[in-house]
Amino acid sequence: MNAVKCRAICFGFAAVALLSGCGYEPKGGSVSEIHAGDNLTSFSQEITSSIHEFQVKPGGSYTVPISVKNTGTQPWFGGKQATSVDAGYRWIDGKGNVLPIEGNRAELDRPSVQPGESDQLKLQVTAPPDPGSYTLWISMVQEGVAWFYAQGTKPLVLQVAVK
Repeated sequence: MNAVKCRAICFGFAAVALLSGCGYEPKGGSVSEIHAGDNLTSFSQEITSSIHEFQVKPGGSYTVPISVKNTGTQPWFGGKQATSVDAGYRWIDGKGNVLPIEGNRAELDRPSVQPGESDQLKLQVTAPPDPGSYTLWISMVQEGVAWFYAQGTKPLVLQVAVK
């Protein structure tokens, strides 16, 4: 085989590999594809609020404004589907026990929140029935799959006096 023919074949293989994306990986690592209804594998969040502590009556309600940022590699899908991603909360009593109350959810304000994007939500929380000092954990949750905090990401932590 002559050198010109060999170069043409090698160039052809290189062009096919380049055009087909062979060995291509986006900057920063691979991005896993996910569609509405799929289970997440990336549970990463950043949640902030202008509220750091508050007082509420036993069984009373309080609205917490929150900013949620998707710091993961997959989009969050909202809406009325079985595996939507919503903001939720858990109460922790003075002994460090997680109470069985899961409470209300705050749905995303749009169909999806892509990696790096944020959404502004209002989470309506209902206080435990017994007076005391509590910690409120606010975390994203993929319904029917997992709480983000249970997958190792930090929840927003607020101190609450119930009296």
